[in-house]
Amino acid sequence: MSLSAASSNAAQGLSQSPALASGFQFPSIHNFPPFYTLQPTASTWKNQADLWGTVVMRYFRHHRLYQLDLDDANTTNEQLFHNQRINRRLKPETIQAIVDEMVKKGDAEWDPTSRKRKAIILWRKPEEWATFISTWVFESGLNNTIMTYYEIAHGDNAEDQEFYNIHPTVLQKTMDVLVKRGVATTFQGANFEEMGVKFFNAGA
Repeated sequence: MSLSAASSNAAQGLSQSPALASGFQFPSIHNFPPFYTLQPTASTWKNQADLWGTVVMRYFRHHRLYQLDLDDANTTNEQLFHNQRINRRLKPETIQAIVDEMVKKGDAEWDPTSRKRKAIILWRKPEEWATFISTWVFESGLNNTIMTYYEIAHGDNAEDQEFYNIHPTVLQKTMDVLVKRGVATTFQGANFEEMGVKFFNAGA
């Protein structure tokens, strides 16, 4: 079976492999050896990169991960990029190329200081996080009070929220969205976690 045919089949059913102990299920194409070799044909590579991007997004979302470190990609994300069952592993340069494609689609962002070695995976866009956070703020009656970034990301009141332990980069992008929407204003702090934010309108 060609990679294109396997890609088509996998795209129709992305939960065909047995679940890991964590409950995550890889698509069947994750067990297809050519999936781990960067394909030379442009159209086939596009399909391959798109599928890998989908797998990365789902894996990171399931495990609530945010940062992909290429220098640590085969340890922290061992099951993602290394399939021991078929003895196949993605090369770092192929992972980098996949992330490049994700960046073009707005699904990832390179750390500008890392020379394309670290990326933030945006499995939920800042605009979506903004709605989650503002809804929580108003439903909890926390508007018209100044909260710190730490309270939003790690506070006891947020412990049962999906944005709990959100990555600082994603949180800052989310705050930028809320300020742009006219929902909140931010205040400087001694460090990132002590930055303040006040919500003053009813909803985002």
